[in-house]
Amino acid sequence: MQKKYLMFHLCWVILFAIAANGCTFNNEEEYFGITECDTIDITYTDLTYIFTNVCATCHNVSYPAPNGILMVTYNDVVTSVNTGLVLPAIKQTGSIKMPQGQDKLSDCDISKIEAWINAGMPEN
Repeated sequence: MQKKYLMFHLCWVILFAIAANGCTFNNEEEYFGITECDTIDITYTDLTYIFTNVCATCHNVSYPAPNGILMVTYNDVVTSVNTGLVLPAIKQTGSIKMPQGQDKLSDCDISKIEAWINAGMPEN
């Protein structure tokens, strides 16, 4: 009986130790490792998943952001990027770090946005 009791508790200790050291990744690069990031011929259409699902949840007409940063339409995004505030915020190199209250965008997503900006921000 003593041996069963000891084995039972030992199993729980091991399971707790495994659970305590569970997933602690902040973004997909940390989870999956380095993956190839295609930044060739990026258009606004390729980035709408970021601008719509991440940026526009806060930067929209219902919740006006400081400095007039709106991320709802193509024209909003271009105007906001042209302020010079967007890229440092998403790269988290300035005093403002975006997306606020969320994990930093993946390095690949940041590279895609930067490539899009450097290409003149093509719409599609």
